Amino acid sequence: MILGNDGVTTGASNDLQQVRNIARRMVTQWGFAEQNMGNAPVAWEEPESRGLMSAKTASMETEMEIDEQVKIIVNEAWRNCIKILSDNRALLDAISERLIQEETVDYMQLQEMRTQYGGNPNQLSAEELPSITGVGAIA
Repeated sequence: MILGNDGVTTGASNDLQQVRNIARRMVTQWGFAEQNMGNAPVAWEEPESRGLMSAKTASMETEMEIDEQVKIIVNEAWRNCIKILSDNRALLDAISERLIQEETVDYMQLQEMRTQYGGNPNQLSAEELPSITGVGAIA
């Protein structure tokens, strides 16, 4: 939104990889695609901490469906993120400016800024976001 039509900088590369990894675990380990891939949640993979080699438990067709479900989750999260940021653009800009100037925003400052710029108080809580540190945290 801030950086133009491409919308992604090289600094976001690792973040995007993490999004994909989490979405894949949602589908393959935690059963988040149950209505689209059968009647009951199924774990198609074991947690990655089991070593370098993991046994493949899904067919090529299932792998393709897993990939499709991952895309659906990521696209929905992207749309939700863009909507939240668009709805709270003044707050986003204010937080970005404060981070550029001071490098951190603590919880109380964030609350004050939300009040000032009309951010939705139901979107963040002290437990979810005690502080934001670094310019990259907003991007």
